[in-house]
This record gives sequence, structure tokens and C-alpha cells, in this order.
Amino acid sequence: MLPRYLTALSSGWTPDADRDEELAQRLAQRVGADASAYLRSLWNPQGVGSKITLQDGREVSRLAHVRHWIVDDDYCGDINLRWQPGTSELPDYCDGHVGYAVVPWKRQRGFAASALRQLALLAPSFGLNWLDIAMSADNLASRRVAESAGAVLIDEYVAIEQGGVKAYKYRLACGGA
Repeated sequence: MLPRYLTALSSGWTPDADRDEELAQRLAQRVGADASAYLRSLWNPQGVGSKITLQDGREVSRLAHVRHWIVDDDYCGDINLRWQPGTSELPDYCDGHVGYAVVPWKRQRGFAASALRQLALLAPSFGLNWLDIAMSADNLASRRVAESAGAVLIDEYVAIEQGGVKAYKYRLACGGA
């Protein structure tokens, strides 16, 4: 799938934004420089790595994280999971466990909701009982994905990670939890 991932990047799409030519180019360069290292970087369940500096200047430990690609016969997007080992709770600077993105030409086919349900089955292997999914209030597509996967709305708040916008937090039970 790596060539198909690169094709998605060449369109200017990234897992973080539909149109971010600069980030797409940086990601493609990382793949080109060392594809094996790039793929290994998608899987860090121990949270190994240097501390991260937040916008407010605080230095915090890197969260454990894994990123899975959503595929059919093609690259469709990705879904990622981040957490603090040993607890389902997240630190105050992290609004949700999950992020997902589907390339524009594969949307509205249920890929993200299916991936979210599958991630909820995998998450207990990392010690998680639930997944919190946060999105800006105006992101109707992400809200539909969370609801379609079976998540329930648990909070309406101001999102620190998203620059202070109105946001919703959904929760999805993991496995049989």
C-alpha cells in the first residue's frame, strides 16, 4: 500500500488535512528517505521518544500511539490511537484517543466507522476500556462516523487542542467493556 499512500500524498491530502501541500511533501520525503523507518514510526505502543513541547510551553512525555491504514483494494486513509499506558484516562492536554481521516475519493462508504469499530476491539490489548473521540462541533462527518460506530456523546466543551473551538467528545466502549 505504500505506493498508494504516496499517491494520496501527491494529491496534497494528509491524515491531518485535506489540503496541506507542504506537510504532504514532508511526509513523502520521509518515506523516500527510509520507507522502513517511516513505517516503523507508525507503531509506538511504548511511547518511546523525546518529550513534546505544547503550544503553552509545557514539555510532556510522548503518548503511546499506533496508526493503522484503512484499506480496501486501495489506500483509503488512516486511524490512529494514542493513550497513557496503564489507564484509559487521557492527560489534560489531549482531547481524545482517536483520530481518523479518509481520502476524499473514498468517503461516505463507511470506512472510518468500520475502522473505529475494529480499533475498539484492538484497544483492550493496550489496556483501554473506552475510546474518547473529540472533534470540532462543525465537523459533521466525524460526528456521523463516531455515532455510526456506536459512540455516545459525553461532553460539549472548548477544545484546547483545536485552538479553543467548540467541540464534542464521544465515547466508544472497547471490546466487551
